[in-house]
Amino acid sequence: MESTSHVYDLPATSGMDCAIRGRITLPGVVMELHDYRFDGPQGGVFSSPRSFLDLALSPRPGRPRGGYAEIDHGATTALGPVIFIPAGARLHTWWGEGRQTSICCGFDGSGLPAEEIGICEDTLRATLDIRCRALDQALRRIAEEIARPGFCSDMLAHAVWMQATIELHRYLHQATSREAGDAARLSPMQIARIDERVEQPGKLPQVAELAAECGLSTRHFFRLFRATTGQTLTTYVAERKIAMARRLLAPGGPAIKVVAWECGFDSAAAFSAAFRKASGLTPRQFRQAMLS
Repeated sequence: MESTSHVYDLPATSGMDCAIRGRITLPGVVMELHDYRFDGPQGGVFSSPRSFLDLALSPRPGRPRGGYAEIDHGATTALGPVIFIPAGARLHTWWGEGRQTSICCGFDGSGLPAEEIGICEDTLRATLDIRCRALDQALRRIAEEIARPGFCSDMLAHAVWMQATIELHRYLHQATSREAGDAARLSPMQIARIDERVEQPGKLPQVAELAAECGLSTRHFFRLFRATTGQTLTTYVAERKIAMARRLLAPGGPAIKVVAWECGFDSAAAFSAAFRKASGLTPRQFRQAMLS
């Protein structure tokens, strides 16, 4: 396996190893599978002359955060499973100890150049947690083809990549349009504030507190939240908490009863039932599977 990425410049940190498990190179795009090992909490700057998409196929270690120094002035945002970094941008990131597998796709102007999108600051921050199921699925399909290539792998990867760029284009244009003045939806920054509160350890905040974070009445908050996410608040919070639990259940993480408390459950039994319903595995089984 190689250790030099063709997608972006890896941060120069002594506590990080990156192995390239496979690669598909097509005109205008390079797609790689990355295996990372992080020895202790650390930070670094990811940058590339190309735009790139990154999907974490396993939970990002710790509670990773990132920000653009040019617009955030030291402030950070929680990183989601899918992130998009425009060409030339410098993403400052901080993460925890552990292992991670990702698919990363770097593409040039024949793909989706940032200057054609007209990304504003809040939309740029929203690219650090892209919530698009179709884009997620497309990237996973490409990852499978890199890991287990078959007949006409390059042709299949190219077709799926075209779908991925279209989904990314739609997502960014929708986010930009909302920031341009769609008062019927929550802004990316309001969603980020909600996520910050939801992912704090312990009991969940009251709905009135979340509404206040967004500067809205409770009734207006409920309506805009559903219009923005397409989900009820209950469903959305449950999904975020299960995603948080998956990160905390990484090998070497806290005890399961501690994970249950941090994710807002009254008991380890209630947490186990909810986690099994969402993932098909108990928390203990999930942690053991990550060890294998």
